Amino acid sequence: MLLLMAGLVWLLYLVRILWPPLVLAAAVVYLMSPLVDRLQKWRIHRLLGSFVSYLLFIGLVVLFGFLVIPVIGDQLAEFADRIPQLVDDIGVFLVDLGERLGLSVGAGSAVDTLQEWVADFFDQERVQQMLGQVGTFARTGLDVLIILALGPVLAFYLLVDLPGFKERSRLLIPDHARLEVVHVVSQVARVVGGFVRGQLLVALIVGVLSSVGLALLGVPFWLLIGLIAGLLNVIPFIGPFAGGFLAAVVSLVFRDASTALWSVVMFTAVQQFDNHVISPNILKSRVQLNPVFILLALLLGGSIGGFFGLLVAVPVAASLRVILGHVWRTRVLDESWDEAAEAMITEYEPPRRESLVSRRRRVADQQPPTPSAPIDEREEGPAGTAEE
Repeated sequence: MLLLMAGLVWLLYLVRILWPPLVLAAAVVYLMSPLVDRLQKWRIHRLLGSFVSYLLFIGLVVLFGFLVIPVIGDQLAEFADRIPQLVDDIGVFLVDLGERLGLSVGAGSAVDTLQEWVADFFDQERVQQMLGQVGTFARTGLDVLIILALGPVLAFYLLVDLPGFKERSRLLIPDHARLEVVHVVSQVARVVGGFVRGQLLVALIVGVLSSVGLALLGVPFWLLIGLIAGLLNVIPFIGPFAGGFLAAVVSLVFRDASTALWSVVMFTAVQQFDNHVISPNILKSRVQLNPVFILLALLLGGSIGGFFGLLVAVPVAASLRVILGHVWRTRVLDESWDEAAEAMITEYEPPRRESLVSRRRRVADQQPPTPSAPIDEREEGPAGTAEE
């Protein structure tokens, strides 16, 4: 078994170029399969349902682009206009800092030093290194474009033939292990599917709240910072910290320290609201993972796969938790399949709101009988008994 696993890992490493588009296709399938399944229940063919889902998704993306891209363009143009002023402010700050430290740093000497640094930085060897890095960056960009183009195509074919794919995969499992494997795979699919759909929705909500908060505080480039915070919120623990850091730096450079402080406070409030209100109500089926284990999974995923590894680190860790936990609890602790699933997967149900009338009735039922109760009982009797 160890040799077989080592060979499988080696084979997966050889075809590692296939994993990014497959993971993107799986994310799209998890995102759109509930809508396609609902349309199929309404007697709409899966091919037509998948096509309608794609049109709806593309329409939402185009609408988002029409609403957001003009504002982003204006903020980028504003940032480009402020670069000369920013360079001058940095030069004045360095001169002032040198005078405070007792160093004679004049404007002319500072310019000469900057020119010498530029000349040393852009020598022939360094320029060749930069050109090589540009080529690497171009190849990386081409790979990203291929992934973005191939992933949705794979996802479309998977969505159309998803029931048949599930049935063929189920028939490949031996009869004695089929029910258990299907049970575990269904648990993994429920957790990962809920994570993908919920995390995207949580990222959207966090991005909107961050952008609105920064706009109210008057932070420059509020939409860019909010979008970055929302996108990075797909990776646990990174989005709010990155957004708060960017907002604080931009506020210190272009505004003042109080705005930077309020920006950090706003991102802290958004993070707490996400942890206690948004995520528990959206990510209802979750695997309990220790924060230390999540951080270790992120470090391992980032070291192996870079940014792509960071994206898939938590879903992979949750899947391994479900699989290994099921094996341990059913084989070692002698628990049933349902008991193992209940011990690992938390189903969050928000508390039900009861009306004021039902709350008064519940409180009245819980109170002990008052001394007036016997009198009420006598009054309910015959008239003569009540008079006595």
